[in-house]
Amino acid sequence: MELEISNIVISLKGRDKGGLFFVTQADDRYVGLADGKSRKLKKPKRKSKAHVRFVSDCAPEIASGIRNGKLSDKAIRKALARYRSGAEIEKEGRTFGKR
Repeated sequence: MELEISNIVISLKGRDKGGLFFVTQADDRYVGLADGKSRKLKKPKRKSKAHVRFVSDCAPEIASGIRNGKLSDKAIRKALARYRSGAEIEKEGRTFGKR
């Protein structure tokens, strides 16, 4: 599956392993990731597509905000928190999230 701007992904490698991020930039090999806390929208983390896994699409208002550049880091944090509370995320055989 091709990653698109505004997809929610989980990091598979590195210090941020297991973290949820929004894709803010995408090209052939790399994506830009932001979570609104450690990685802000103005300076997203550049990561190889091989080191992330698609988790979900996001709400249309978040997607349009990311594409238009009219979204705050606070909105990103809230959207990821809502996703965490409403979904289970499986990582390496363990389930994280709502139980």
